[in-house]
Amino acid sequence: MKFLPYFFLLCCGLWSTISFADEDYIEYRGISSNNRVTLDPVRLSNKELRWLASKKNLVIAVHKSQTATLLHTDSQQQVRGINADYLNLLKRALNIKLTLREYADHQKAMDALEEGEVDIVLSHLVTSPPLNNDIAATKPLIITFPALVTTLHDSMRPLTSPKPVNIARVANYPPDEVIHQSFPKATIISFTNLYQALASVSAGHNDYFIGSNIITSSMISRYFTHSLNVVKYYNSPRQYNFFLTRKESVILNEVLNRFVDALTNEVRYEVSQNWLDTGNLAFLNKPLELTEHEKQWIKQHPNLKVLENPYSPPYSMTDENGSVRGVMGDILNIITLQTGLNFSPITVSHNIHAGTQLSPGGWDIIPGAIYSEDRENNVLFAEAFITTPYVFVMQKAPDSEQTLKKGMKVAIPYYYELHSQLKEMYPEVEWIQVDNASAAFHKVKEGELDALVATQLNSRYMIDHYYPNELYHFLIPGVPNASLSFAFPRGEPELKDIINKALNAIPPSEVLRLTEKWIKMPNVTIDTWDLYSEQFYIVTTLSVLLVGSSLLWGFYLLRSVRRRKVIQGDLENQISFRKALSDSLPNPTYVVNWQGNVISHNSAFEHYFTADYYKNAMLPLENSDSPFKDVFSNAHEVTAETKENRTIYTQVFEIDNGIEKRCINHWHTLCNLPASDNAVYICGWQDITETRDLINALEVEKNKAIKATVAKSQFLATMSHEIRTPISSIMGFLELLSGSGLSKEQRVEAISLAYATGQSLLGLIGEILDVDKIESGNYQLQPQWVDIPTLVQNTCHSFGAIAASKS
Repeated sequence: MKFLPYFFLLCCGLWSTISFADEDYIEYRGISSNNRVTLDPVRLSNKELRWLASKKNLVIAVHKSQTATLLHTDSQQQVRGINADYLNLLKRALNIKLTLREYADHQKAMDALEEGEVDIVLSHLVTSPPLNNDIAATKPLIITFPALVTTLHDSMRPLTSPKPVNIARVANYPPDEVIHQSFPKATIISFTNLYQALASVSAGHNDYFIGSNIITSSMISRYFTHSLNVVKYYNSPRQYNFFLTRKESVILNEVLNRFVDALTNEVRYEVSQNWLDTGNLAFLNKPLELTEHEKQWIKQHPNLKVLENPYSPPYSMTDENGSVRGVMGDILNIITLQTGLNFSPITVSHNIHAGTQLSPGGWDIIPGAIYSEDRENNVLFAEAFITTPYVFVMQKAPDSEQTLKKGMKVAIPYYYELHSQLKEMYPEVEWIQVDNASAAFHKVKEGELDALVATQLNSRYMIDHYYPNELYHFLIPGVPNASLSFAFPRGEPELKDIINKALNAIPPSEVLRLTEKWIKMPNVTIDTWDLYSEQFYIVTTLSVLLVGSSLLWGFYLLRSVRRRKVIQGDLENQISFRKALSDSLPNPTYVVNWQGNVISHNSAFEHYFTADYYKNAMLPLENSDSPFKDVFSNAHEVTAETKENRTIYTQVFEIDNGIEKRCINHWHTLCNLPASDNAVYICGWQDITETRDLINALEVEKNKAIKATVAKSQFLATMSHEIRTPISSIMGFLELLSGSGLSKEQRVEAISLAYATGQSLLGLIGEILDVDKIESGNYQLQPQWVDIPTLVQNTCHSFGAIAASKS
């Protein structure tokens, strides 16, 4: 008899195998669910109720591709999992029998639906409903989000990185382009098995894993609790789980949609909580109930600036990219999934609670701000979602007492509102305000402070991670707890309402889980450089100045000596060069200061004067014995001008060089000295005595030439008249002789007169040809006797022919 149970199980197994082979499916024996979640009644119409009453049994098809978290069978061939709990709720809500059949794959299940063998197909996780006109999908039963996973010890790895990284995934989800948005140089390794993919990250073979939050979190809870951690959720691409029905099953589709609508976020969260220790985002299945005005505000303000403090663990920290991490980082990540808002951090070096004292502008939200009535005058506060008591932090000692003693130095951050209250409670204590609570822990440990006021969560984190055996804390009696919330500028009431709705949708257990997650997070390194950089720079600067001052001074002196020698050598070279250049000039040059004293000159200046008269030349220019006394009066009229536009003033006068009076062309100009308030005159002259004499001689010769030219012109004019008269007479006689009216005697007389006139012309021409004797001065005049009557008669006869020709 004791073998009967085993025989029965064997027969059942054989029957199941034969049934699966014949029918292509396995029919489960039932649904196993210990979930005690209660669902509000599903409101159905009379028509739908009558349809359900006539139906009595719904056949639902599933397939093996569904993971164990969603659906799996136990040893009794009963289904368990999140989907099984939902099906159990469906069974109770509709008061109907459910029959579950498992098909080998999704396609066979869909074929059975189309052929009418089943009523419903419960799909696996897909990114969208199937594109089939004969199939209708209900509203999503489950919504999952992509989750970024890394090792627990590397939880502060950046959430985005331009560096090469290795990323694991399963079944090509999510797509490459989605991964490359955050990791442009990622090497993507696809696995067929989720466990293998997560194990590769846990072993350090890959840096990250990205996959569905439900499936991933379930696997981490089972096998990788102490090695892997979810660090971020992405808003897309989401995956969904649908009820699929035939298109003609309209009533069934409506009934299933009513059931899905009846599943509130609270119900979904409780259902998933039975199967997930972490990563339960079922409270996000239904969107926030935002007003149209709030939805419009989100469209107009998709990106918000977050005033973030990296030194307030576990509330807020930053990674190497400046992204917000810690409890507030995870809360903001959830708000992004709820609303679609994106948050850009603005890091401040002091505590973010101080931001509540800032005026609006440049920031939109302050996470983890401590609420107080005074601060509410400056900013708006959302509803508090974390409440923690205040504690005193002190050094751990064998005789430690949980009280403050007289004369103790106790630090309190200035953004805590307890200062006046604690001062009244402990008047004998010296209170010291500090900028940041986290930075003051080290001073308590070093003994610079006797105690510190902090929040219990902050103190617990700092002591557990950095001072486990050195510090301890105890509650401050009689003071209210610190209420942490989000703060906003007073001009943004819409943002406050949106954040309030988002925070209210987050279950308190989820906030508690996130807090515990970050308090227990190992190996979180906080970069405190900004907190101590000022002190470091001061100490380093003083040390460098102290050690290097002598070296710098010695180097400076050595450099000064070398530079002085170089400058001195250059100056000597310039002086020698200028002296040689000045002495090489043939004309005298000299320099006169503002008082008129000759302070420098070249050798030509000295050689111009005799040795005795040189002394007079060196006298001040205003001295009456100075040969340059006329220059000084005009020199004061010279104005300083730029080097590019320097005017040269000239004068011509006579000067005595000790031997004779010499005529000179004197010049001078004013030169400014950059290193002196006074200017000097640069002067010189050119001896133009010979030039002047030559010009005078040329002028005399020029006048002589002009006179000679005038005389020659007069001579030629006179000669022209003297020559023209005899020729005219000869021509007249010739004309008379050519006529036929003259007698022989008249002809002989005419010929005689023409001859006489020719002789006279010949004599005149001979005298003209002697003009060179006149010019050379060799022509001599000799007086001779002249027969005046004959001369007059001959002259009259010379005009007779001309007179006869005109009569």
